[in-house]
Amino acid sequence: MKRHSTLSNEFWLLKRMVRYDKRYPLFLLASIAAKLALPFLSALLPAAAVAALTRGGGMGHYLAVIVGLMALYAGCTFLRDWLENRNNILKADFRMEVGMAMLMEKTMTMDYNKLEPAEGQKLLSAAKNMAGNPMAGGIDGMLRAVEPWLRSLLGLLLYGAAAVALDWRILLVLAGMTLSGMVLDTVVRRYEERTEEESKQNFREQDYLLSQSDDPVNGKDVRLYRMENWFVTSLLGVFQRRWAWRRGLNRRRAAALTSDALFLALRDILAYTVLVSSFLAGRTDAAGFTFTLGILATLTALLKEFTQVTDNTLYWNIGFDNYRVFMEQDSAPPSGHGAKAASVRRPPRVELRDVTFSYPEAETPAIDHLSLTLEPGEKIALVGLNGAGKTTLVKLLTGLYQPESGEILVDGVPVRDFDQKEYFRLVGTVFQDVSLLPFTIGENVAGREQFDREQVWEALDRAGLREAVNALSKGLDTSLTQKMEKDGVDLSGGQRQRLSFARALYKDAPLLILDEPTAALDPLAEADLYHKYAREMADKTGVFISHRLGSTQFCDRVVYLDSGRITETGTHQELLARGGAYAKLFEVQSSWYKDEKKEDGKHEET
Repeated sequence: MKRHSTLSNEFWLLKRMVRYDKRYPLFLLASIAAKLALPFLSALLPAAAVAALTRGGGMGHYLAVIVGLMALYAGCTFLRDWLENRNNILKADFRMEVGMAMLMEKTMTMDYNKLEPAEGQKLLSAAKNMAGNPMAGGIDGMLRAVEPWLRSLLGLLLYGAAAVALDWRILLVLAGMTLSGMVLDTVVRRYEERTEEESKQNFREQDYLLSQSDDPVNGKDVRLYRMENWFVTSLLGVFQRRWAWRRGLNRRRAAALTSDALFLALRDILAYTVLVSSFLAGRTDAAGFTFTLGILATLTALLKEFTQVTDNTLYWNIGFDNYRVFMEQDSAPPSGHGAKAASVRRPPRVELRDVTFSYPEAETPAIDHLSLTLEPGEKIALVGLNGAGKTTLVKLLTGLYQPESGEILVDGVPVRDFDQKEYFRLVGTVFQDVSLLPFTIGENVAGREQFDREQVWEALDRAGLREAVNALSKGLDTSLTQKMEKDGVDLSGGQRQRLSFARALYKDAPLLILDEPTAALDPLAEADLYHKYAREMADKTGVFISHRLGSTQFCDRVVYLDSGRITETGTHQELLARGGAYAKLFEVQSSWYKDEKKEDGKHEET
């Protein structure tokens, strides 16, 4: 992974901030000016009071000077607070509206093959933490560091000049303090860099456990199987690893704090010695003495702030760079060579030629030199044991994965010639795990906010769900789940599958892939739904994938997979007659139903 310097990341972020709100540089400069003026006025006020007492002058002159300085101080304080509030709101809005939105867009549009593996999920988790968690630094921390870093740097130049005029040795002590602090801070940062992977893994485990503990889907199992202690113990284990890491960090930071304390004591001894000598020698008066002390105190505070902000920014950059690396990774889907979905006939011919695909770090291919042809309008059933490669083949056919070798063609056109979005127009899917968003039924069927209501109703009708939706008071405008709307409804497993089928029908893609679409249904509901699939797919080329072999009897051909290869192919009856792996699997499943019928008969007799 390419890493970026702190300065590079700050510029990368600031460019986007200026694009988001062009007033940001003006607010930034005004805030710096107000905050630099305040410590100067703070040093000037007591010096002016001392001058009035020791240099003579009437009460009117004294009041005029003091009131004027206090009014100026109050004005700068108001401006500082207003700008601080305005900039904080701006940074928070930017983090949510741009930082999080960019991450969301990247996640939903990047190549799925790069996102799904463990490494992709680890990068995403780290990027989400940097974008959405202000406590972790990330976007919020990097933006928050800009103003104090620039202000303290400019202040050091201005106030440092005054210190040099007083005695150059004071600046030498401060330089030693800075150098020592930077060396010790580097030790701390190296520790943070060495343990970055461990820290990211801990964050990922923590986020996962917290999200799973309050997920209603897990609520039943957690209670019935008394998993709460398991969850809490696991979470505490993550916290303990975080605390151990934090203790190691604090031990290293303690050395830097001790160094600062020693150098500050040395600076104060030297400064007071120089100022007292100058006062006793008559080279400065009490007012000058007071003002110079204020300037030196401000210079020390600025120096300490500069080193702290620099160190914090270097630390935050370690995490923030995960966000930028994720955002800039070359993960765009295949761009294709101009092939258009509109040129594909309905139904299409689909051909896989010597296709091989392997997962990262896998010892054997998930799909191993597989060749298969689906004729236009043909319906095939892909069957096999767990791990045979069925789901991987689905991802290849849908375009979510690209073959490692070999090629897939639709009507003779290689899939790689299509832009991925263009190819997705050709594919409709119904998966076992139906993803329904907490929006309206109409929006879920259409997959977008604006849709053709008549076409949605037609798709629901063809999927066998029109009557159920029509019975709802808001019809298509009924929200699903209560995550966003309190009057939302939850669908049963069968209704969710039918709605997913309606979504595929609304899309009207010529290639339809059904991956375990009836796993949650009873045999009667499964048979009914398969009848609908078969009836509504007359103008489509179809692929059915199921552990249960009920779908095979509705298909033109059965393809049996084993270890990523086709080991048997033929009609349901042909494969039964052959007596191979398919026939044995069908016999085992058939025996379940026979045994159930025998048991039902015994119960009836009693």
